[in-house]
Amino acid sequence: MTIVKASKKHPLYEELAAIAGEDRVNDNQVIISSYTQDACHLTAERPGIIVLPDTVEEVQAIVKLCNRTKTPLIPAGGRNGICGAYLPRVKGSVMLDMANMDKIVIIDEDVMTVTVEAGLRWAELIHRLDEKGYKLGFRGPYGGNAGTVGGSTSINSIGYGASKYGPSTEGVVSLEVILANGNIIKTGTGWKEGARLFARYSSFHDLTGVFLGDHGTLGVKTKVTLKIYPKAEFITYGDFGFRTLEDACAAFLEVQKRGLAEELNLLCDRQSTDTFFPGFLDRHHEINAMFAAIAQETDDQLANRKMEIIREIALEHGGKDLGNFASQMHWSEMFNLVQPLYNNGFWLNTCHLRPITLVPELMKRDLEIFKKHKLLKNGIKWIASCLGADRAFATGWVTIFAPDKNKMELALKAWNEMLDATIDSGGCPYWSGLLWENRVLKTVSKPFLDTYKEIKNALDPNNIFSPHVFEGVN
Repeated sequence: MTIVKASKKHPLYEELAAIAGEDRVNDNQVIISSYTQDACHLTAERPGIIVLPDTVEEVQAIVKLCNRTKTPLIPAGGRNGICGAYLPRVKGSVMLDMANMDKIVIIDEDVMTVTVEAGLRWAELIHRLDEKGYKLGFRGPYGGNAGTVGGSTSINSIGYGASKYGPSTEGVVSLEVILANGNIIKTGTGWKEGARLFARYSSFHDLTGVFLGDHGTLGVKTKVTLKIYPKAEFITYGDFGFRTLEDACAAFLEVQKRGLAEELNLLCDRQSTDTFFPGFLDRHHEINAMFAAIAQETDDQLANRKMEIIREIALEHGGKDLGNFASQMHWSEMFNLVQPLYNNGFWLNTCHLRPITLVPELMKRDLEIFKKHKLLKNGIKWIASCLGADRAFATGWVTIFAPDKNKMELALKAWNEMLDATIDSGGCPYWSGLLWENRVLKTVSKPFLDTYKEIKNALDPNNIFSPHVFEGVN
């Protein structure tokens, strides 16, 4: 940030520069402009000033300053999300870019955890653990080259490894969080001074969960402790096609129930497969849906046997073995498959959770929307996909790609109808942000929301952390 000089007009510039140094504080609009959008089309207010802390002590000082002056403070990770979660709702805010806090603090092999600074990117963490002979459970969102551990756990990210290990938040053992008054708390076994961080549920009620999925509204995460596992070098792959989505979902559910796959991805119709893997189904005209499965184990025979069972389940449900191109490509190109999809145009997503049994109902409604608006005739492609998560549900999304700005109005019209259909058919967003907030607030129970507001008011009485999040978008 030293190439473009700061304007020094923000009222807190001098005090922030005294904390972090002038080279890590900037309010020049050229710098600010790069912080005004994430990976989606949504926009909100521009930050007033950007600061990149290097240490916990610097974060503490910044938080205390903002609390004393009642200045909005917005924590930011890799800014690679697709729901506008980190975008400010107020003018003049201080944006806390955590990218410099990217160290591995400790790999505790005795208790199988890794503690990292919140700004560490998933791809770097995976690489460093691999060198030491370990792997993560959840391995980061599909944009893990940019996505950070703190950012993902703040918005309930789902991605690689979620089929077996659940969402990002399921792997968290402990958090270090700076509260609005500048106090630092450690959750899990961290309640005990000097304790090792090895368990989340310990002695008191679970405080870790209070800060997971909070969208940066309750405190600043500075460290995250995650579960780790022995490195698993043996991987098997399988692609299976089905005549109907109903058959594919039945097999998909059975595989997911048994916990057989490290990663299990369903593509819901031919157009989705053609968009993701052009030409893959050209020789399989009868196939209308397919899933790709990855099994990973420390033992070769066990990895092969798992894939044999997945194949048996697929065939029992009328499936066809399609080889392993799609699954191998998906896994081996981890974090690199997202970027090429931008070649299809602007992304409009409907990411959410749903029981696997409810996937066909939503797909039927979305196909009606696609036909109604003649999306393909207007050059608007889509990917309708599901990722198995936990035991018997999936994260599902339909992504439509407006090829240029001239088609954006039509794409937005179809997209908004799809968002309504997602909620109406039993979907539950796992993140909120600008993408889902208004729709979520229409259906949330008042006691639930009131309880969150009471927690927010108790922890952040001056409402400095990400103000107006979970209040609705005008």
